[in-house]
Amino acid sequence: MTTRLTTLFLMLLVSTSLAAEAPPRPGTVLHRTSKKHAHPYSLYVPASYSPRASMPLVLSSHGRNGSGKGEIGQWVGLARKYGFIVACPDMCSATVNRAPNSNLRPEVEDEEVLLSIYEELAGYFRINRRAVMITGFSGGGNPSYHTGLRHPDLITHICTRGGNWAPQWLVTDKKLLEAGRKRLDIYIYYGDKDHPLILGKDGKPGQAQQAYDALTRAGYPKVKLEMIKGMGHQSRPGIAAGWFGEYLAKSRRLFAAGDKADLLTKEIREAIGREKYRNACRDLKKLTSLEEKSGLSPDSEKIREELEKIAAKMLAAAREAGAAGETGEARKIAGRVARNFRGLEAEKVAKAMVKAWKE
Repeated sequence: MTTRLTTLFLMLLVSTSLAAEAPPRPGTVLHRTSKKHAHPYSLYVPASYSPRASMPLVLSSHGRNGSGKGEIGQWVGLARKYGFIVACPDMCSATVNRAPNSNLRPEVEDEEVLLSIYEELAGYFRINRRAVMITGFSGGGNPSYHTGLRHPDLITHICTRGGNWAPQWLVTDKKLLEAGRKRLDIYIYYGDKDHPLILGKDGKPGQAQQAYDALTRAGYPKVKLEMIKGMGHQSRPGIAAGWFGEYLAKSRRLFAAGDKADLLTKEIREAIGREKYRNACRDLKKLTSLEEKSGLSPDSEKIREELEKIAAKMLAAAREAGAAGETGEARKIAGRVARNFRGLEAEKVAKAMVKAWKE
């Protein structure tokens, strides 16, 4: 998970000019093919998109016997209204009639396809990684739960619309569970006239209730279950978009701060790559302050750990020089750490080492 997150995060910061192909044109529906396993998918990017700000993303899965082309038509107006990019792939686990293109299980191939589309779009556009919803109607609940619960580092919202649920979609990995509990908002809605599998029958709970019970027992704190009066087994994506749209509207300040944080992170990464550690530590201090003031998740922690490791290697070299009697060289290395890694624990250690060698 960490490797994929790091790779994707770097891609989120890359300009569209680095994409291998011409970027998709905003304002039109496009039909493309995923680079992994060659699944068709349909894409819409609102004409309002601008690279000056990140834009939320919706990944929507069709139901049984559906397709991405059939799904996208429901989402274009909603994407314009709420301001998000939407991609609708052909899924295997959403229908019994579509075989995988590989030897993987249907849900695993779907997972790889969804993530490859996510990564591809992140190479073209500034995706708002703090606002990514995966949603699915009916059988589309399968890839939504499976992929969404397994990737809380990439997904922020899961919404199923009369969606199927199976117990195996619930993750058991402790790190994934902990990350999901902190990050995921989950909304399950269905109709009071829905399919018996979803609604339940003979006094037994349907798959909507089963999903809610399993997720709440697993400790996910933000799970909403709603039965819509007068609704049958229908997609009704407007309800999902409205729920997601409420989050987008109330989070504008957070997103603006997030864009600033992403640019700072990009600058820090570039400084580390050039071994300009003083600049990296200076910007890390700004990033940490921004996170604290705005309530952003502390991405700075991983960068701090990385810089501490770099400084630790330099201090180990200083100790080796000191042990070999090369006190001047040891003091020089430690002094460099003290000057370039300000604000880190390594700075304190380096200063103490310089002081000891002077004495």
